[in-house]
Amino acid sequence: MNNKNKHPFKTPEGYFDSFQDKLMAKLSDDHVAIPKDNAFKVPDNYFENFNEKLTEKLSEETKVIPLFPIKKVIAIAASVAAIALVFFGYQWNNVEDVNFSDLANTDIEAYFENTEFDLTSYEIAEVLPFTDTEYSNMLSQPIDNENILDYLSDNINDFEELNLQENE
Repeated sequence: MNNKNKHPFKTPEGYFDSFQDKLMAKLSDDHVAIPKDNAFKVPDNYFENFNEKLTEKLSEETKVIPLFPIKKVIAIAASVAAIALVFFGYQWNNVEDVNFSDLANTDIEAYFENTEFDLTSYEIAEVLPFTDTEYSNMLSQPIDNENILDYLSDNINDFEELNLQENE
């Protein structure tokens, strides 16, 4: 079972002792199978035109295929830049203008109620134009004399505060 140290090829004993003598004897024989003429043939005028053919082949530029294609990299970079430009351009210009008509009436009323302007009702009335509006359009209920008397009786304790005079 010790096959690792054994060689499968064997030569007869004394084979290499006389090898050189046997080789020299075969080479000195005249009937050796080695031909004396040139076995390789060259076409006629091959070496006369060799320089011209060689310079033609060397002058032809062969196309070099780059390992790192620059055109593909430029195309990828341009597409990434275009996508980034569209994305950021869309995000920055997405601000909508807020108009006065977009505000709810309740928001406007809450703003005026919660903000102190230091303006009296007389100053506000001086600024607002009432030429085209009618007072009846501002009121939800028509003003009757009965409504006025009810309001005055509920809110005023002393009628002398009203300072009503018929001359005014």
